[in-house]
Amino acid sequence: MNKILQELGIGVCDTQFGKQLGKGLFEFRLRQKVGEVGTTKGGRKLPPEEVLLRVFCHAHGNHLVLLLGGYDKGEDPSKKRQNEEIAEARARLGRWKLRARAGS
Repeated sequence: MNKILQELGIGVCDTQFGKQLGKGLFEFRLRQKVGEVGTTKGGRKLPPEEVLLRVFCHAHGNHLVLLLGGYDKGEDPSKKRQNEEIAEARARLGRWKLRARAGS
């Protein structure tokens, strides 16, 4: 995630990894398997877990990407959770903009 966002910034929205959400917010999406095949106490083999990470971002200027929130959509794919997470990221962005204006 770090490497992709450092290189592409908001340009990530032109790839499979990003999507514009409007009002200054975009998301970084990453689907991959994490972990290694292991053995539980009962001797059962466990496959790596698949995660679908969503990280909400804002590009400020040409060199700064603010990370405003994120979650594993694979754990809770509900539309309600998605909307709550986006709303919280928008609220954080709003608070950041207020602090930035007050500091200038």
